[in-house]
Order: sequence, then structure tokens, then C-alpha cells
Amino acid sequence: MIMSLWIVLVVCCIALVAVASYAVQLNKRLSQVEQQAEKDILSLTHEVAAVNSAAMGVGQRLISVEKKLKLSIEKQQQMAMSNIESMPYSQAVSSASNGSNANELIDRYGLPEAEADLLTLLKSAAK
Repeated sequence: MIMSLWIVLVVCCIALVAVASYAVQLNKRLSQVEQQAEKDILSLTHEVAAVNSAAMGVGQRLISVEKKLKLSIEKQQQMAMSNIESMPYSQAVSSASNGSNANELIDRYGLPEAEADLLTLLKSAAK
């Protein structure tokens, strides 16, 4: 009976040593995994910072392009308005060249009387 207790005790000790050895191996493996995870986190942090920096640069360029586009649109609208404003005068000059009198120019193009008279005088003097 004492012998069987010794055998059980020896088997338990061997099992305990095996479990302890396995625990040490698992602990080493866990440390390796933890170190790799820290490296991966650091690498991803750097990548996120780089992407963030690039996104900020793109954002600034986009803002700059939007400002230039707005300025271009405003200039285009101003040019369109100036063309619209000068259009009646060019048409009035053409009508005056074709023999329209001052009253017709006033009625058709909304010119002030003095301007209509001036156009008809200039066109009749040029003939």
C-alpha cells in the first residue's frame, strides 16, 4: 500500500511537472503573441497617422480648388452679365445702321432718348 501511494505520488509529481512545463511554454507563447500585437499596433498607428496626414493634405487642396472654382464661377457670371448688358447696345447699333430711328431704338431696346438720338446721328453721319 505504501508502494502504491509512492507510485501515485510520483505520477502526480510527474503530472505536476508536465503541467508546469506546459504552463511555462504557454506563458512564453503568450508573451510572444503580446509582443507581436504591440508591434502590429505600433505599425498600424503609424499607418493611420500617415493616412490622416495625407487626408488633411487632400482636404486642404480640395478647399483651395473649391475657392478657385467659386472665383471662376463668379467671374463667369460677371462676364455673362456684362454680355447681357451690352447686348441691347450692339443690337441697337445694328438697327440704327439699318435705318431705325431714335423712337424705334427707345421702344425696342429701352435706350434713353439721348443715347438713341446719338446712335441715329452717328449712323446717319457715317453714311
